[in-house]
Amino acid sequence: MKKAIQALCVVPALIGAGALVLPRGWNGLQLQAAANDPVALSDLRLQGVLASGRIADEIDAAIAAGDTELAGSFVDLAAEHRITVTEDQRERLARLQNEATTRALKDFGSGFVSGERVSNAGFAGAVVSDVVGVGDLRDLAGEGQKLLRGETTDYVVLVLAAGGLALSVATWASLGSGLPARGGLSVVKATAKAGMLSPKLTANLTRMAAGAVDRPALTASLTAAARFDLAAARASSAAIVRPAAMARLATLGQDAGALYARTGQAGLRQVLAVADNAGDIGRAARLSAAKGSTTRAVLKVLGRSALVLGALSLTTTSWIFALFGYAVALAMLAQRFGCWLGRLGSARRRQNQSSFRSV
Repeated sequence: MKKAIQALCVVPALIGAGALVLPRGWNGLQLQAAANDPVALSDLRLQGVLASGRIADEIDAAIAAGDTELAGSFVDLAAEHRITVTEDQRERLARLQNEATTRALKDFGSGFVSGERVSNAGFAGAVVSDVVGVGDLRDLAGEGQKLLRGETTDYVVLVLAAGGLALSVATWASLGSGLPARGGLSVVKATAKAGMLSPKLTANLTRMAAGAVDRPALTASLTAAARFDLAAARASSAAIVRPAAMARLATLGQDAGALYARTGQAGLRQVLAVADNAGDIGRAARLSAAKGSTTRAVLKVLGRSALVLGALSLTTTSWIFALFGYAVALAMLAQRFGCWLGRLGSARRRQNQSSFRSV
């Protein structure tokens, strides 16, 4: 009896410990369970991070930078989490969007001619340039000649241009069904040329690209380009990138194209700046399918941690172990209480039997 009472006295302490351990330990287990689900992972990590002040600051910063899409993404994220956006911020964003419209035509022409992709309109012009073969052929000729002369070559741009030409052929043959992958590969190439890929993604793509080039096919394509025979250059370009690498480029283009369709070129560049490998781009595509217009805001707040679990902090790991310890303590208390109830029941049965015999 005394031991049971002592065990029950521990209950208040366990309740107090539970209030501290349970939410933190449960959160750690949820993060571990969501390791391969970027949507669930980002939802968990957004909890407790968002506040009205944080949202307001991010909207102001995006408007100041002229990034209407990012500002709009934060406005949508605020609405999703029932955070108020001031009328002044909405008006400034509307004015900025109107000004951006007037620049679109000029940027489109610049993008088509030079491949400049600063704005969405400029990127659209550059994609058209790549789809018809002009942009990719320009980049293939520039980097291909360097390779054949033994000069320092940007293998990533070279392979992306060759793969882009091959996808352009497939896009025309399929009456445009391959355009998303074609456009996605184009913005990856543009980001690589601008030196804006993350260092790890650059290293991964460089390793893949360095062993993917078929030199005889490259020579044939460049010879055709020198004769201004665009059709022959396109045809021979399909063999420049070896089949295994071409399959990986097609997947990369599809994921990047899906991201571009949902987040624009700035959103795709956001991902390319934090991705370590092509798999991260695929995870970002899955995230954008669920988050829609709020994807850019989520990525701005969480960075790469929206896509991958990474190493849990020492504190989070400690809370997970504390949760297991708490569960063991509860089990031990329940066992003691059960034993006490069992002994109490046995004693009462013996007492009842003794009373019955005495009668």
